[in-house]
Parts: sequence; structure tokens; C-alpha cells
Amino acid sequence: MKKLAFCFLVYDEINCEELWNSFFKNIDETLYSVYIHYKWNKPMKYLEKYKLKNCIDTQLGDISLVKAQNLMIEEGLKDNNTHFIFLSNSCIPLKSFKYIYDFLQDYSYFNVCSQFKLFPKDYNFPLDNSILENNFIHKAHQWCILNRKHAQLMIESTEYLQEFDRVWAVDELCYITNIYKNGLENEIITTPNLSNDATTFTNWGGMDYKYGHNGGVKMYNEISSEEFSYLQSSKCLFGRKFMKECLF
Repeated sequence: MKKLAFCFLVYDEINCEELWNSFFKNIDETLYSVYIHYKWNKPMKYLEKYKLKNCIDTQLGDISLVKAQNLMIEEGLKDNNTHFIFLSNSCIPLKSFKYIYDFLQDYSYFNVCSQFKLFPKDYNFPLDNSILENNFIHKAHQWCILNRKHAQLMIESTEYLQEFDRVWAVDELCYITNIYKNGLENEIITTPNLSNDATTFTNWGGMDYKYGHNGGVKMYNEISSEEFSYLQSSKCLFGRKFMKECLF
């Protein structure tokens, strides 16, 4: 039987906590777990009980983000969780729990950066790095979904933490690279840097998306009913960058 681990990496709160509370309402608790790693400990209204007791300080683009995710994996592996879903404080569900539960297969899911080309100087890689020499490095959005086998790999095969130490944007490189390094790439499902057909939607400027925009990432303080319906009918399971002010 599947069990989904929802792993929230947050600053101090979950923007749409009430929506998540409704999402989990009346769901059999043997089917899911929730883990919350926070940077600042601000009380939550509904999900307080799911906070980790051993959070660490995290920095943007730093290996500490991966270590924080690993703390949630370690907790989740103590239970019989089969999938580890990484979410930010600004994520919302776009599908029902049942839909997501039925959708996930025994794979890991990544939205890869299809045009990614590694420039070692830009990422501060040491030139004698073995993963660099062997062309294992791949890049994907941080908000992936790991199956249990790959989650265990991240905890048991931790050389990558040293290999990627002091590398910029390491949270986008570590997990997928470790899977390729171990020859397990046939066990993942990827999307090619998509917005609304990735497992987690993000409206980055310049992406092929019906409601696209120019510039960086779009922060949703509001969303039209038309666009929200469009996202709900897409392949996305979750959406990102939704602020407290956004109405549904």
C-alpha cells in the first residue's frame, strides 16, 4: 500500500495552510504523513504538530537546503512512506488527495532543465570533481517527488554532499545527479522544464504557458477563475508561488 510523505520546506509558515488542512480533511491517516522543516519557528494554526524537532539553518542555493530535505527523508523512512513529495511554503494542491495518490507510480518525478549546460565556474565546482569528470551532472527543479528507493539512496549514499559542497544552486543538482551516478535513470519520469505539465507548476517568465509573462517567476497574489480551472485540468499536481492573498 502506498503512503505519501508531504515534505514542506518553509521559512516560518505555509501560505495557504487552511487550504492544505482542507486537502487532508477526512483522509485516512495511514495513507499519508506530513513533515515540516522550518527556518523560523512561528506557530501554525493547523499543521503545527508536523514540524520537525531538529531543524537546521538554511541558506539560499546552499547545501543546507538539501540537508534540510534529508532530515525530512530520514523521518519519513522511519515510517512506511513510499513517496516523498517536496513542497515549499507557497505550494498549493491542484488535485484532490485521491487523484494524487492514484496518479503516483513507483517512480521518482523530476522537471528537468532541458537547456541546462554546466559551466563549472558559474557553479563553483572544483575542476577535479569526479561527478564533473564523468558527466553525471543533471539539473532539475528542486520540487521533485522521490520514491522510497531513491529516498533511501539519498540517505545511504551521501558522497554527493561532499561533492556538491559549496556549489551554487545545489538543491537543483544533487538528487537527480545522484540517481544518474548510480545508474538508476530508467526509474525516473521527467518533464522537459515545463510549467503547467510538470508535477509542480511554477510560472517562470518565458516558459510555454497559456498565461505566461515576461520576467522572472510570477508571484500569485490573485488568480482568475479561468486560469485556475486551466491549471486544475492540466497534468500538474501542485502549484507554486501562491501568496496568502490569493483567492480560490
